[in-house]
Amino acid sequence: MLPTVHYNMGGIPCNVHGEVRHAARRQTPTRWFPGLMAVGEAACVSVHGANRLGSNSCSTSSCSDRAAAHQCGRTVRPGAAHKPLPQDAGGSAVSRLDRLRNAKGSRRTAEVRLDMQRVMQNHAAVFRTGETLAEGVRKLGDVYQTFADVQ
Repeated sequence: MLPTVHYNMGGIPCNVHGEVRHAARRQTPTRWFPGLMAVGEAACVSVHGANRLGSNSCSTSSCSDRAAAHQCGRTVRPGAAHKPLPQDAGGSAVSRLDRLRNAKGSRRTAEVRLDMQRVMQNHAAVFRTGETLAEGVRKLGDVYQTFADVQ
């Protein structure tokens, strides 16, 4: 029998108003997309896992989602036009997807996922130390390198 994950943190990074963080600016988390909102289970406001723990769903809806609704009321104007998108909008994402979809490597994605799972179970379990986490980071880096040979 193997332990399993109770919940996963994640979601779309956003501020307390639900505004989505600009992905290309991970080092500068204060750059937001005005008008692009993430709420509910999609949002990750990084408040003690409120968006992922069933017992905290009230805090998600009553705090984070409510704040996002108020922000929409302050910033979104009915009938306002969006800025025109560049001709290649989304092109890099589609190219990346196509590159993975058509990859001809020797490793199946299921193998990479299983390797990641094993590293996490052995090095980032509930009971862990700085030493096991450091080794896990190194091993995850090794697994990541194998993704270059994915099919």
